[in-house]
Amino acid sequence: MTASLFRPTTAGGARSTAGGRRRPNGAAVLALVTLPLLAATGCAAEKAPAGVTESEAGTPAGAPTAAAPETEKQASPSEASRQDPEPATDGIEENPGYDQAGLDEHLRSAAWSDDVAAAEKLIAWGADVNARDETMQSAYLIATSEGHLELLRLTLAHGADVRDLDSWDGTGLIRAAERGHWQVVGELIQAGVPLDHVNRVGYQAIHEAVVFGRDDESYHATVRVLIAGGVDFSTPSVSEGQTPLQMAYAKGFPRQAALIEALTTAPAPQDPEAALFAAAESGDPNAVAIALRAGAAPDARNADGRTALEIAEANTHPASAQILRALGG
Repeated sequence: MTASLFRPTTAGGARSTAGGRRRPNGAAVLALVTLPLLAATGCAAEKAPAGVTESEAGTPAGAPTAAAPETEKQASPSEASRQDPEPATDGIEENPGYDQAGLDEHLRSAAWSDDVAAAEKLIAWGADVNARDETMQSAYLIATSEGHLELLRLTLAHGADVRDLDSWDGTGLIRAAERGHWQVVGELIQAGVPLDHVNRVGYQAIHEAVVFGRDDESYHATVRVLIAGGVDFSTPSVSEGQTPLQMAYAKGFPRQAALIEALTTAPAPQDPEAALFAAAESGDPNAVAIALRAGAAPDARNADGRTALEIAEANTHPASAQILRALGG
């Protein structure tokens, strides 16, 4: 079985944290960030519960027919067993004495827990959204892989470098595409992330969306957003020598294969904006993606002053609305 390039897997498909950096669970984050703050303000804190474990569920099943490298990326524990802590910085307006390393470490912990309020305070105190730990994880990169959209926007607003790479020479776009985080994929494309960067095992973002994905709506949306955003869909992977379409067939993903084939063989419309409004009206998400790739502006307005997103939502076309929303419609 092909191991995820971003998180280790077990033979049964459940994700494992063996050999990778564990994200602190809710109690651990609370202890990590709150205890020093409470000590600095003279308050007592309860001891964090011991023996809290986490497991991950929902690992995409299956592997490509051609053997991919049995490699592992840094693990990230599941949301399922995490209990969000209260923002540890509530009521504390000034840095109680953390040095730069401490601020950066607390920010990464807040990022794992998607604690935006704590992250905002830590950034205000000087935490660096690009600072990486020994496993090459930063608050920005964590937000991309975990699908934390609001936190990602916070890091982008405070100087996140979209060219940063993880321990597998992967961009945030590759990390998000692997997980099927279509909204994060769109946000990164809008922010100017390199579209066709190849990681050190030979995959671009669109390869990872297929080889580590599922034949379901979240990964269909991810592939549509990637193609609408302008990624290259014809380059074979270094590892298997397969294009994304060939990968989809090898994985046994008929719907994903049909989607990619439709998106990559359709001619570009002569009037991309007219085609975009027509596709939003009819609810054809593939046609929406093709029109956007051809140059239609996601936020363009028709003669009635309506955007394609407004048209798609008014006509209850969620798959079309997904693409438009992700790319700034």
